[in-house]
Amino acid sequence: LCDRRQRQMCIRDRINTLEKISYSLEIGTRHLIEEKEMKKFGNVVLTIVMLCLIMLLCVNLSIKTMSTKAITNAVVVQEASNGIEEVLNQAFPDVSNENIKKVEEAVKNNSALNDVTSDLLDQITAAVANGSDVDTAAIAAQLSKAVDENIPAIEEAIGKKITTEQREQIQSKITDENGALQNKIVSTVEKVQKTTPGTQKFIKTYKTLSDTPTRIICVVGIILTAVLLGLINKSFYKWTLFSGIAAVISGIVVGLFMPLVVSAMEFTIGNRLLGMSIDIPVGSLRLDGAICAGAGIILIVAYIILNKKYATFERHYY
Repeated sequence: LCDRRQRQMCIRDRINTLEKISYSLEIGTRHLIEEKEMKKFGNVVLTIVMLCLIMLLCVNLSIKTMSTKAITNAVVVQEASNGIEEVLNQAFPDVSNENIKKVEEAVKNNSALNDVTSDLLDQITAAVANGSDVDTAAIAAQLSKAVDENIPAIEEAIGKKITTEQREQIQSKITDENGALQNKIVSTVEKVQKTTPGTQKFIKTYKTLSDTPTRIICVVGIILTAVLLGLINKSFYKWTLFSGIAAVISGIVVGLFMPLVVSAMEFTIGNRLLGMSIDIPVGSLRLDGAICAGAGIILIVAYIILNKKYATFERHYY
């Protein structure tokens, strides 16, 4: 009788032990599944965050370049070229139309003009944001200096030597308060300052997007996101996969789709801000997009190589 009771107790203890083990396995499996799902969710969220940060960084790097070149071509180049051509036509009646076109091209390719326009753009955005004045006289003086530095390129374009007197005439055309270039700059500034509240918000948004703090925030955010991806996946290299995916997608969006959007909106932007049609160059967006996509491909290839070298095998309980 005692032996029978002993056996029954042993059987009951075994059953209880098996039930406990089964319950522990079930809890452990459920915990592993939940952990893996949370890891997937975290990877998706952080990849989207990195994608947005990369696109914002590309916009930050490109928007001022695009705006500066657009305003340079629409406001500065045309009037400056007209003033220079007027002096050259009087001094050199035999200059061909082909050479005059080369002069326009030389003025258009003058990087110093872009620097002056960038300063003008900064002053305009500051005027809208803070109510400060735009120093158009100083801008005209800077433009005069930029054109004077570009005289050798103009001489090469027409194949003739420009005298000191002719230089002074060109300077006078640019700095004259009642001249076409100065009037164009003043009228552009006045149009921007008298825009509607909606347009002023647009300009303030531009200022925020092009500021250095925005760039720093994007770079720091991208680095922190990559670190978090590494911590979540408990790996020193798996972040390269998700970062690469984010970079490739952002490169496609920035390099292919954003230029189409900008081209579709340039007429509206030009008329609302400047009261004229403008051509916004999107080459910098395409370049940034190509760089992002290339960097993303490199990161994905790096992940594939590292994953083969440091392959890990995970157990699956489901």
